[in-house]
Amino acid sequence: MEEIYEVLKFIEHGAQCRQSMDCEKGDLLVYYLRENRRLEKETLFEWFRQIGISTDQFHRCRGGRRYRYLNPYSIVVAEDGRVYLLDLEAPENETVLKKMQQRAVRKHFVKAASGEESGLAGDPDLFGYGRTMQFVLAYTAVVPPLTRREEKRLERVIERCTKFSRNRYSDTRQAVNDIPSVSRNAVFRGISARKAVLAAAGGTAAAALFLWQAGTGEGLREREKKEEISSAEGADEGTGKNMEAEDRTAEPYTVEDPAFSGEGPGSVSEEAYISGAGEMLRSYLLENTEEGNARVVLMGSSLERDILRSLASAYERQEMTEEAILAYGRLVEIEEGTDRIEAAAEKKMSLEAGQGQYAQAVLTGEEALLRAEHSEKIRDLTEEYRLKQNGEEAPEEKNQTESEESGRASAETQRREAIEDVQAE
Repeated sequence: MEEIYEVLKFIEHGAQCRQSMDCEKGDLLVYYLRENRRLEKETLFEWFRQIGISTDQFHRCRGGRRYRYLNPYSIVVAEDGRVYLLDLEAPENETVLKKMQQRAVRKHFVKAASGEESGLAGDPDLFGYGRTMQFVLAYTAVVPPLTRREEKRLERVIERCTKFSRNRYSDTRQAVNDIPSVSRNAVFRGISARKAVLAAAGGTAAAALFLWQAGTGEGLREREKKEEISSAEGADEGTGKNMEAEDRTAEPYTVEDPAFSGEGPGSVSEEAYISGAGEMLRSYLLENTEEGNARVVLMGSSLERDILRSLASAYERQEMTEEAILAYGRLVEIEEGTDRIEAAAEKKMSLEAGQGQYAQAVLTGEEALLRAEHSEKIRDLTEEYRLKQNGEEAPEEKNQTESEESGRASAETQRREAIEDVQAE
């Protein structure tokens, strides 16, 4: 839901820069991305430039003073599509400022100025700028997709913002100059944000049908007709089967579907399934249309999630722990829905804690809370591993230990009293 925020605007007068305050109706970047997971490449690059330029203007207007809280909560996406820095000093924005001061947000986006690593003073705004770019890239599907050269270039920009090195930027202006531009001769022009949102509405159904189409080559209408006939014939005995299907899908990372095992009617070989999936995506891509590109993005994203769920479970069963951790980590980034995010995060944190990597488990929990901030399960698990990381016991473990010690003490007391009684006799 759009709200009105106090934002910072800047007016350039030659070499001089003047700051002004204004109100804009829009969404905080972190909330906007939740509802708009697909972003046009041109918009992405323009936003990165606007954020960097606004940060540099703030520095010049404030005599070098740092903004300090540059993160997805401090950036407003206005109705006109532009992005603005939130006015942190405005009383109306106090609620947002409190969110930015949460431990998970500060740990990921705020870096204190410290030169211990290389003798250079760190710029917290430069660090926040790089981490914000990293967050947006991880949270969105760019349309059309980034080229390998663009990915490498953005990776280099983020690294020079967030890490101490000889090539580290000294200000955000340098980073802005290295942001790539969209080639006007690109093969695919992408889709508008509005069309991407409309297309996403049918993403779940399209993904389910895609798994069938990829393996058998059947058309959408033919498959729908067969499903209608099948559901009508099995209406009387469908209750039991539906219950079984619900039980099978309740666990996010368990694969028991005959289609994956090569058993049952309609199953396909592994080679045919993989080949069919690739052919399906390529056929849509070769259409070179907005609709075709949207289908590739939607189906590819859904397929990636399905594959990773299966891979993560298989790795875990085969005790390939490192591979399982990586798979669950990717799922934490791309899963949709609190329950799915919780399940992936819980699995990853459990595997990390099992290897004694409590610090990494805590970091996983904090990153998951950025996407599922109301999850009490992840919050409690994060706190449990934080206590273990600090060498402390969780409350329930502490109570159990105290109870065991009390029991042992009581038994020892009874033993001594029995000995004394025997000696007295």
